[in-house]
Amino acid sequence: MKIDLHCHSSFSDGIFTPQQLLKIAENKRLTIFSITDHDSVSGTAIAKRESANYSFSYITGIEISARYKQEKIEILGYNFNADNSAFKQSLVKLQNSRKERIYKILAKLHEIGIDISYDDIIKEVGNASSPGRPHFARAMKTKGYVNSVKEAFTEYLAEGRPAYVPRLTIEPKEAIRLINQANGIAVLPHPLFVEKHDLGRMEELLDLLISWGIRGIEVYYNYENIFTNFPAKKILGVKNFLLDYCKQKDLLVTGGSDFHGDKGGLGEVYVPKEYILQIQSFFNL
Repeated sequence: MKIDLHCHSSFSDGIFTPQQLLKIAENKRLTIFSITDHDSVSGTAIAKRESANYSFSYITGIEISARYKQEKIEILGYNFNADNSAFKQSLVKLQNSRKERIYKILAKLHEIGIDISYDDIIKEVGNASSPGRPHFARAMKTKGYVNSVKEAFTEYLAEGRPAYVPRLTIEPKEAIRLINQANGIAVLPHPLFVEKHDLGRMEELLDLLISWGIRGIEVYYNYENIFTNFPAKKILGVKNFLLDYCKQKDLLVTGGSDFHGDKGGLGEVYVPKEYILQIQSFFNL
């Protein structure tokens, strides 16, 4: 049994369309799948409609941009009512901000002599409705300004670099409230990103998120390929801490690859069968 509950399509900052991702998920023989685009339900709505043609169970998903005390703490949402008016209005504001950010990044790149156009970005992803920084990075690589996507981020696009532009976010408390109000399930993604391996501080944050209505934690993630300088033993220690925490607090344990199309692999993050069965039971799949 394999699952992937964290994946991005061309409706946010991924390479592949929802239809292409559905086919990849089928080829990978996934049991449960979800597309969780940033601040958009367009891709996951398409996937939900067309998922009846595939053998896996599909869960509607989203990843909402959020910050708490200047720190990025995104929130995953599952199985929500996308027609909820407050939910839709908040997403429109976030989506408009993402579009405005594109032109601000382009302007910053032009100021430092990198001649990238909007059309150059779109060529990298076809029908993307809201390009993100990975699309900029790929366009820069295509035009020879950098040798890799990673170099584009480390030299130009990452926070603190010359072409970085922050995007509009809401607080995690508000993101969780919107998901819960839309009868969805709020989950904290990649917690190791947030707390920089400080378990004491992580537990304080998790307690706060629970008080706001979080229902699960993405314990299984592609950490090993991202934190390459972080000892695998310590990553395992954090996972074990999170599993114990989820058991104590009766939280859902999830997992996903955060697949965008250019690194990692959809469905290639291992999630033990017992947690997959729990997810199936939780969502009545």
